[in-house]
Amino acid sequence: CKSLRTPANTLVINLAVSDLLMLMKCPIAIYNNFKQGPALGDAGCRIYGFIGGLSGTASIGTLTAIALDRYNVVVHPLDPLRKTAKVRSAYLITMIWIYSFAFSIVPALDIGLSVYVPEGFLTTCSFDYLDKGLGPRIFMFAFFVAAWCVPFSIICFSYFYILKVVFAANRIQSSKEKNKTEQKLALIVVGIIGLWFLAWTPYSVVAMLGVFGKEKYITPLGSMIPALFCKTAACIDPYFYAATHPRFRMEFRRLWLGRGHLRRTSTTRSSYLTRSSTRRLRVISDVDMRNRSNENAKKQNNLQALQEVTEENDEDYDFSIQGNFSDAIEQSRF
Repeated sequence: CKSLRTPANTLVINLAVSDLLMLMKCPIAIYNNFKQGPALGDAGCRIYGFIGGLSGTASIGTLTAIALDRYNVVVHPLDPLRKTAKVRSAYLITMIWIYSFAFSIVPALDIGLSVYVPEGFLTTCSFDYLDKGLGPRIFMFAFFVAAWCVPFSIICFSYFYILKVVFAANRIQSSKEKNKTEQKLALIVVGIIGLWFLAWTPYSVVAMLGVFGKEKYITPLGSMIPALFCKTAACIDPYFYAATHPRFRMEFRRLWLGRGHLRRTSTTRSSYLTRSSTRRLRVISDVDMRNRSNENAKKQNNLQALQEVTEENDEDYDFSIQGNFSDAIEQSRF
């Protein structure tokens, strides 16, 4: 859809691709669950872990880029760099995948920094955060900072200033409109940050427990649930970033129901608005006619009262002239 091909939506498409890639590895996990173990061996485990690391890191980077893009649009709307938004979006997407590939390929190559191993009930694979070697610990801590601390800080910073700017702009509006806009935006921001936090924080906590030697607190179930939280985020992201967009919903209905449905909907709406406006015009015209009739009645009453007063004054005037007419003539001779 040409109407949806905007720089901001390009980032949403990239998020959809990364989330879809994350869900494409689920058949391996289902097969392992039926076999009650890593049935595909070391090669299958590395493929599963690489796809999970690549797609997960790409999703985190894309969510951060979306937050920065919205921050630039709202907080700096007159930024001259907005003219190159398409180029900048393409640059961001390229950097996101390079960034994700760099972190996810290292364990797959098994060069001594980390490796993909079975986790949880041994039906899924991820980074080996239980390795006590110095290299794997440094790698996992750097990955924690780069894929959790920095993105979370940027997302919170961006949406905090978006709320600040919107609240400041709404001061010139009526209180009802201001409260409605602020409440809606606050709910969206809380939902976005809350979804990101709930999806990726449990897994980060489990990984840091392993890095700092607290593996006694990690159980198979305790490491399996955070991994499922990450995959659940891939299912919920589309509803927050795409399905809530009015233009996306309109284009989606057009693709499935055709243009005729939208035309009938728009026609029904326009006819409803026309009838409503016609009724309003009728009410307004009736009120105007009543006001005009009242004004005409008042004018007629005023004319009648004025006419009666004028006739009374004329009679007094004539009476005074008729009584002193001869004296006035005598005085006028001198």
